[in-house]
Amino acid sequence: MTKDELEALAARIADLLSRQAWVPAPVRPEPPGPPTPGHLPAYAASAQQLSDIAPVIGRRTASGRHRPAYDAIVTAARAAAAGRGPSPLPGGREEATSAAASGRTVKIAISNRHIHIAQADFEKLFGAGKRPAPERPISQPGQFAALEKVKVVGPKGSIEGVRIVGPTRKATQVELSAADCRQIGLEAPVRHSGATAGSAGITLEGPQGSVTLPEGAIVAARHIHVGPPEAGRLGVTDGDRVSVVLGPMDRRVTLHDVLIRSGGSHATEMHLDTDEAHAFGVKTGDVAALAGRPSRFRARAPRGARPLLTERGVDGVAARGETLSEKAPYRLTPLARDRAKALGIWREE
Repeated sequence: MTKDELEALAARIADLLSRQAWVPAPVRPEPPGPPTPGHLPAYAASAQQLSDIAPVIGRRTASGRHRPAYDAIVTAARAAAAGRGPSPLPGGREEATSAAASGRTVKIAISNRHIHIAQADFEKLFGAGKRPAPERPISQPGQFAALEKVKVVGPKGSIEGVRIVGPTRKATQVELSAADCRQIGLEAPVRHSGATAGSAGITLEGPQGSVTLPEGAIVAARHIHVGPPEAGRLGVTDGDRVSVVLGPMDRRVTLHDVLIRSGGSHATEMHLDTDEAHAFGVKTGDVAALAGRPSRFRARAPRGARPLLTERGVDGVAARGETLSEKAPYRLTPLARDRAKALGIWREE
């Protein structure tokens, strides 16, 4: 091409560029059909205007045709928030997030089946004058995992090698998981430690003999031990009930009405049994975060007329080892009666 031809071509190109945009504007794709709630197509937001995303009643959308369903947008937004938002306790471990940053966190300890035993029962199982021999200390002050193990026997089976936790106590208490109870055909109530009145009977077998307990087998209720130095940081006192968030993102749960047990003989940690650990995807050493304010409800002994007992009040009755019936000194709500039956403290007169 000659110099004059090149100059003419450049002028032509400049003229064309002055008449149209160098980069073409995005083209809005039209959906193949009406949107399906909860399943917005990948291109649903490309090049859309505000009137398309949030149409105003009585006003046409920019495209004139496309009008996304509100429920589909809400579902998609929630899914995006759940998948991309900050995770308070990812993997059950402490992270610098809103829940953990509050400072109201406790370590989790998974409690396997075990036995707290009375001295008289221990001697029947292991011989006169014998006492539990420490194998290793456990986290709660003064307590230890003993060398001695026993066999627990239920109506439909038995479990070997259930460890004894020392030192000895006033009464024998067998703590099993719900799965353990199903394995041996036992109907043990969910109780807090020490509330064994009216609980399930069970037989223990040791090398020197056996003991049949009329009551004492329970499924331990989840709880949090809190030492005095930690009570202020967590904002709790003995007997409080709290809500607790724990577990990895795909197993995240919030547990309500978790009992606080605080005092000089407690080291701070949350106790769950093995069933709960498997269900929530946590392990010993993971972190749980306290949420909201504690409930300082106290179940008190009735005075005078029969007071009304609600569902939450039944937990306090169970913690004291009491039972309930139609002749009890309370008036029970229907939910309270159902709760008492679920905890195994309801007695038919």
